[in-house]
This record gives sequence, C-alpha cells and structure tokens, in this order.
Amino acid sequence: MSILQAIFLGIIQGATEFLPVSSSGHLFLAQRLLGIREPELAFDLLLHLGTLFAVLIFLHREILEMSSSLFRKDRDAQAGWGRREVWLMILSTIPTGAIGLAFHHTVETGLTVWGIGARYLVLTCFLLISNLRFRHKWDPDRIMAWEAIAIGIMQGLAVFPGLSRSGSTITLALVLGISPSRSAKYSFLISLPAILGASVVAMKSGISVLPGIGHCAAGFLFAFVTGYLSLLVVERLVVRGRFTRFAPYTFILAALCFYLNWKG
Repeated sequence: MSILQAIFLGIIQGATEFLPVSSSGHLFLAQRLLGIREPELAFDLLLHLGTLFAVLIFLHREILEMSSSLFRKDRDAQAGWGRREVWLMILSTIPTGAIGLAFHHTVETGLTVWGIGARYLVLTCFLLISNLRFRHKWDPDRIMAWEAIAIGIMQGLAVFPGLSRSGSTITLALVLGISPSRSAKYSFLISLPAILGASVVAMKSGISVLPGIGHCAAGFLFAFVTGYLSLLVVERLVVRGRFTRFAPYTFILAALCFYLNWKG
C-alpha cells in the first residue's frame, strides 16, 4: 500500500462514515470499478479509530455533560445532555448490536450489486422525506424511550451496504418530530458504540500487520480530518433543512449499481 492509497482510503472512510451515502456501499463500488483492494483489517480498524476520534472531538461538550451528570444528584444536565441521554444511548445500542450480530455473516457472504442498488434507492426515498414531519412533539429536543429504540433499530439495519447509518437515523428522527440539531447530534452520538462494536466484532477475524508508521499516520489523520468536516457539513445541512440535497447523488449510485448488475 502506498502513502497515496492510505490517504485516499482515509478520505473515503472519513467522508462516507457520516455523510448519508453509505461508506460500505462506496467501498464495494470502489473495489468493483477502480480495483481498489479492501484495506487490511488492522489498517481498516485504524481508519475507524480516526472517525471515532472525530466524533469525540465534535461532541466533546455533550459527552462531558453526559459523563459529569453520572456523578451529580440532578437528573439531567442543564443543557439537555445528561443522565437521561446516557440511558437513551444504551436503548439505541441494544437493537443496533442485536441486528448487527444477527446479520453480520449474511452481509459478508451475500453482497450483490443489485442488492446495494436497491438499498441506495431506499436511501434516496428516506432522504427525500427528511423534510416531512409526521408528528408534532411538545418538546422536540426530548427523545422518548421508544424513539431511541426505533432509531437504534434503523441504525442496525444500516449494516447492509447501501443503507447509510447517518442518513437513515437522522431521517427517522426528523420524521418523528425531533429537532434537526438534536437529530443530527444524537445520530452522531450513537455512532460511537456502533463503530466501536463493529471494530470489536471485526477483531475476532484476527489482526493483520499494520503498514509503516507513515501510512498509519496519513490514514488516521485524513480519516479524522475528513470525518470532522463531514460532521460539520451534515449538521449544518440538517439544521437548515437541506438534507435532501444528497438524494440525487444516492439515486445516481443506485442507477450505477443497476447498470453494473445489468452489464454483468
């Protein structure tokens, strides 16, 4: 692996992990169209650590508020990120983990171009309805327990390439009437245990040898920087009601997958 390949993989990982375009779907298409080999497991885990670090930095205030609330007597943090959000995060993580473990082997062995294209088409529909509100909440910043579970289920289903984790979870939160800012940040927040859990599951396959220190540093740095920038972009677009702008892109990806399937 060259330095340029390490940088490219870092950029792909950082950008597509949080943009609603499916990172696993992009990796599959890159392998199919450009002949890019899937990175070694150890290097892939390093890239995921880069995006994990990006979320920790981006949400450091919210994470500190939630952590400190565990050692205080008051029930919730003053800014709305407190002990309650810790429990909501756990509620979302349980179905995510259950679905991920149940379908992990199926996803690895049953990838098809047609299937990814179909899921990209579903993702396009999700993005197109992200501006709709099917219910009005008296407090749009307050996520209920059943909503957290539903969002967790949606995150779990995103284990299938073509269904973006952030695109699916943010859209569902918005449709449920949760405020745009809270929808985006909660989606980013529950990605932490999801990314960490997926990395732990992947480690069971065995850890390969890492490339040189320069390759590792380049991959990690670019995954972190592009991941952080992606978080900024997604939050801004969600808050401004422009999340639908990704729909034409995912539709093109769906069409590309169907074409590749037809072409054989």
